[in-house]
Amino acid sequence: MKNLYSLFALGALLFVACSENASSISGSTNVPNMGTNLTPESPVLCSVIGVTDSLEAVEKGCIWSPEMWSRTSGYRVRTGYDNGTNTSGIWIWHAEPGTYDNVRFEWPGIATAEYDSMALADVIDKCGGSLCGKIVYEPDENEIDSEDGSVAPSAYVEFYFAGKDSLGNIEEVDVSAMKGICVEFSGSLANLQLLPNDSIADLNKFSSYSLSTLAFRAQDGGFLSESKEVCFPWSQFTMNSSSRGNHNQKMPEIVYVPIGDVVAHLKGVRFIISFSETKTDFNIISIGRYHSADIPMTNLHPVDKTCEPIAVLETFCDCEYSEEKALSVITHTNYMDFAKKKYNAENDSVPLSNSSKKCLKGTLDSLIALNVKKKTDDVSRPCDNPQPLKFACADGTESESIEFAENQEEFSKVIESLSEEMISTDSLFNYCMSLND
Repeated sequence: MKNLYSLFALGALLFVACSENASSISGSTNVPNMGTNLTPESPVLCSVIGVTDSLEAVEKGCIWSPEMWSRTSGYRVRTGYDNGTNTSGIWIWHAEPGTYDNVRFEWPGIATAEYDSMALADVIDKCGGSLCGKIVYEPDENEIDSEDGSVAPSAYVEFYFAGKDSLGNIEEVDVSAMKGICVEFSGSLANLQLLPNDSIADLNKFSSYSLSTLAFRAQDGGFLSESKEVCFPWSQFTMNSSSRGNHNQKMPEIVYVPIGDVVAHLKGVRFIISFSETKTDFNIISIGRYHSADIPMTNLHPVDKTCEPIAVLETFCDCEYSEEKALSVITHTNYMDFAKKKYNAENDSVPLSNSSKKCLKGTLDSLIALNVKKKTDDVSRPCDNPQPLKFACADGTESESIEFAENQEEFSKVIESLSEEMISTDSLFNYCMSLND
């Protein structure tokens, strides 16, 4: 392991490895992945028998596949949350200019902005069943000089789970049972946001539940040239300030709505395309449920001996606490620690030499790049053999499992052992501070 780390001159680098209210309601009545309404003798995948909603799915004895959208889904797909209006599983797109830049989609086929499963049918055909295209950012020759600050351009596509009701309003559904979401994509996706109902969204118009932008980057921090599938439990979505709006505008106090309440009232998801000064490609290949194996309620071992488990609240996988994960934790800790040291040094009353400034910046830049790489390495599909992490007890309390407690103890030892092999941030910082002009 020691050969993974080395100290370089000047940089002293630490290396580690590991819209609403649309005019009409419409949807395709001839969807490629929809067959006739057959009553199966035994449970089959709902997506191949064409049921209209979840209740009918249960009555017909079918089960929903973890996969929602894929190259074989057609122009829309029954998501399992369909409301009977034939409008679920439809894509819609938006391009909003900024103060200084315009933005537009460049589709490989004919595309309209209507809320209809056929609006992007030609595009989906040209993309081989997935949703692909480019966005182009261009300077606005008629830019407005705003004293309130600039507004960033925005381009995104949205996917709705239930579709619209009879009045044309996009309906909310409880998607808690999905446990999370899996996405296969390539290109320049910047982020994935959750779209809750209006009541939750209006609590704070400048923040939303979304993922870290690192989740959609390649290992080198760039955009993906080859397709990749990533999976995220709902708990991995965090409240973030929106990039939309005046940059100089004071942000209101953030109202933190629990993620459980958000996914219980969700309309759909928004894929934000990365900002760039040049053309950027994107390709969304599939959307699926964060599916993991169910844990039987037998042979359970709570840490609290008085706990009588009645439900498994959370699970974990051994692979989540591997040596690679330990390296990722150390990388992030070192990056944050060095950033704090650098900030304090630059704001101290004692002036820094130019060599020290250059060394501190170069080292932090390298740590940032390593942290990005490890963050992207962390993302993976849920494992096939999850173990219980936390139980709900019959007396209303909760308890961790003995297996998870033992796992955490061993994981801490791995982190401690690996940390001893690495060049410390103290050494890196002291080296930079020792340089003079």
